[in-house]
Amino acid sequence: MVVLNPITFVWEYTLRCNSLCTHCGSEALNARDYELNTKESLDLVDALAEIGFSKGILSGGEPSLRKDWTQIVDQMIVHNMKWGMISNALAWSEKTIEDIVSRQPFAIGFSVDGEQELHDELRGVPGSHKKIFSEMKKLIYNDTPVCAVTTVQKSNLDELSQIRNRLVVYGADAWQIQVASPMGRMLKENTLNHEEYKQLADFIIETREKLPHMNIQAGDCVGYMGPKEKGLRDYDWHGCQSGIQSIGIESDGTIKGCLSMIGGKGVEGNIRKNSLKEIWNNPDNFKYNRDFQLSYLSGECKSCDYGSDCRGGCLSQSLAFFDVFHQSPYCLTRE
Repeated sequence: MVVLNPITFVWEYTLRCNSLCTHCGSEALNARDYELNTKESLDLVDALAEIGFSKGILSGGEPSLRKDWTQIVDQMIVHNMKWGMISNALAWSEKTIEDIVSRQPFAIGFSVDGEQELHDELRGVPGSHKKIFSEMKKLIYNDTPVCAVTTVQKSNLDELSQIRNRLVVYGADAWQIQVASPMGRMLKENTLNHEEYKQLADFIIETREKLPHMNIQAGDCVGYMGPKEKGLRDYDWHGCQSGIQSIGIESDGTIKGCLSMIGGKGVEGNIRKNSLKEIWNNPDNFKYNRDFQLSYLSGECKSCDYGSDCRGGCLSQSLAFFDVFHQSPYCLTRE
């Protein structure tokens, strides 16, 4: 039986966004109908703490567009939770920097998808690249850890070295490199083919070796097993931890194992209908992971020797490509 170990929640604090990214899996633009209000959000933080979650990341959309985000972070701090945020920084002011620095996040993540021309094109906002690095510089000056997050697709694969050079110059603390999946606005024809995927993995391994002072990690959508696995991240991959160590929260209170699980297959409930504790403890929820069996594997994963450990790789990626769990198409053990 799986031992539950709640650690991290990723919270789409609003779906409202001031970017129009071509690869946005959530198709973020306008706020959802009936997003959680401030009181509901504060109560949710209490419920997360009661279950045992110790780290939260505010995401979106653009979380800083909600003026009450500081109240939510303050409540997380009351519960001794580590907190972070993923932002495009477009709406930030000097007050935003002060609010962040004073609350000591474990990291602030910025999406960096290319050099200036390509980044602005992919994000749909002229000047967004300049704004990100301006705000990143201020946080670094104030000893606040910053992390770049790059979503790799065909158009920016060849700019990774330039992104790396810029992050070194600016002094970024960390870099998460992940691969785009065909969901939301991301078109399948713009995703990496298998050879490009292997090229990306080699780049990550090479960069980790070159820059041991920077915390560089492959996203959970890159792997799995085989001789290259240990070069991609600092921890051993033992399958997706959605519903075991982590959950995703949509802005209207919908609970998923992972925010990136598109469609209804990853939905386990809504906190307006059942308490978070009831959703988390329901034995019929998160069964794709909590009740994993080898028979759940499909496609090429079905006959893989690593199946019992890997469990089909990234589940949201599998859903995006095939609308089933346990069959991620990106895998470094395949030729």
